[in-house]
Amino acid sequence: MTTTNISVRSYELDSFGHVNNAIYLQYFEVARCAWLQDAGLPFPEIQRAGIQIVIADASIKYLSPAFFTDQLSITCCCESSTGASVVFTYTVDCHSRNKRIATGTTKGVCIDGLSGKPRRWPDSFRSIFVPDSD
Repeated sequence: MTTTNISVRSYELDSFGHVNNAIYLQYFEVARCAWLQDAGLPFPEIQRAGIQIVIADASIKYLSPAFFTDQLSITCCCESSTGASVVFTYTVDCHSRNKRIATGTTKGVCIDGLSGKPRRWPDSFRSIFVPDSD
């Protein structure tokens, strides 16, 4: 499990003054990249292995709006993995208002960097994609 802190920026707001729904996928990506880094699998290593992690599915449950200058904590956990995919879960919390803002999941698929076709994780990656224990 990895937690990343983000301050809501003005350009992330929609016309109603709260964080635009699409921005949460960006927050998830920031948290996922931090999780990968903490797990010892930074993006340059993924690229050197000749693979890509492509998001094949994403879901978000919006629970409460986030506003400009809110300090958000995005927690990313590895929920499950197979030989060629990994599912991450996310929670977005605003501690100053004691609110859970959103939850979500993404499914990443291992793709060969040259052919663009799905493939199994390299052996050295399989031990990294182990579900986080609470």
